[in-house]
Amino acid sequence: FLHFASTLFWLEQNVNEPSYVRQSHIMNYNSNDALLSLPPRFEYRLNLARLATSRDLKASPRHRWFYFPHSFSHRLIDEAITYWDLSEGGVLADNFVGAGTTLVAARQHGLSAVGFDLSPLAVNISNAKIARYDPNQLRQDLLTILKTDSEGPSSVPERLSKAFTKEELREIHSLLGPIRKLRRNGQLFFLTALLWAVKDFCRAVPDGGWFRWQTWPNRSDEIRQAFIDRVACMLEDVHALNWTENVPSSRARLADARRLPLPDSSIDGLITSPPYANRHDYSRVFHIDLLLLGLAEPEVTKLRHRSIRSNVEAKAPDGYKRRLNGYRRPVALRKTLEVLPVDADFRIKRLLNGYFEDIYLSLLEIGRILKLGGRAAYVVGNVRHAGVMVPVDVIVAELATQAGLTFDAAWVLRLRGNSAQQMKQYGRQPSRETVVFFAKNE
Repeated sequence: FLHFASTLFWLEQNVNEPSYVRQSHIMNYNSNDALLSLPPRFEYRLNLARLATSRDLKASPRHRWFYFPHSFSHRLIDEAITYWDLSEGGVLADNFVGAGTTLVAARQHGLSAVGFDLSPLAVNISNAKIARYDPNQLRQDLLTILKTDSEGPSSVPERLSKAFTKEELREIHSLLGPIRKLRRNGQLFFLTALLWAVKDFCRAVPDGGWFRWQTWPNRSDEIRQAFIDRVACMLEDVHALNWTENVPSSRARLADARRLPLPDSSIDGLITSPPYANRHDYSRVFHIDLLLLGLAEPEVTKLRHRSIRSNVEAKAPDGYKRRLNGYRRPVALRKTLEVLPVDADFRIKRLLNGYFEDIYLSLLEIGRILKLGGRAAYVVGNVRHAGVMVPVDVIVAELATQAGLTFDAAWVLRLRGNSAQQMKQYGRQPSRETVVFFAKNE
């Protein structure tokens, strides 16, 4: 009775809020109802739960060359394209391109594809996956790499020295030197192979939003063979999946999702997954990869500060305030902030406010670059801070309408657990992982 009475009281106080916002908060009164009740236009698609994970990428040609642990499956792109009935010849974009899953899937569907990311690692990996290759040239390049003697740099960043022994770094740089002298596609291909191959030797092991240091003896004598094995695997994929000149072009570029270098009304669809608001700093998770790619420590720090504000070290983009004239703090976000415990980390509110401002700015850009009738999808995950569930999917749906888009539907793909720290302190509560669909209808 008390639960029913409190719900009625809450409804009386919030009758003017969007229906999907009202429903999401009714659910929060009793977490046991979370499996039964969803906001309007939300639906469970738990049969697609696997598609919210990177598991399918591990065995799929080209996708398996390098994938991020929190990527979604290329099969999710197939589902979205079918849902939209997007025809061949269209242009599909990804404004947080990550490891290029959207771009590879688009090419397989006969679509042009364009991707953007602030991370040079993401752009290089994505371009490697979507490039056309001559297998014979790749074999010649491999022989050149293995025969060339190359000295390493006179000094290396401290973190690299901690991640690898001197002997291992000497071996890695003996491969890196000749790779960097190859033509563009060859560089992309072999650099991707090397970055993935050395992960097994790196003592900085990703663990959540950072990495933990491991210790083991020198293994420099294994690195070259690991690289050769990785190249052999990738060559198999080139034979299995290599595009002809007639396939529409694809490309990834360095750019900020909050300000894209695309003309107005230029794309037909967009599928992406922005970083989750879980405080994970991906410039730290991939710090070693970025250093091997050639970035200096100050450049990695700059990337961390420029990233979307999903972690506490990211900073607001230049000139963003004047672009927030149409922004109103979403109802679901406001109510979430109100119920955060008074002793919660003060940075949580700043993170959440900044994160959703950045999401709004990215949605404004989508509204600008989509053609009339164009469709877009954001794969997002609800997060929990200080025991309070943040309904990211509901907030993104509301932000899409603020940005002039039409909220179309939302598929709840799976219900995840929370971080170990959150579950230990506050107990387990299901977190939705959702694809939010919207369209440009005006």
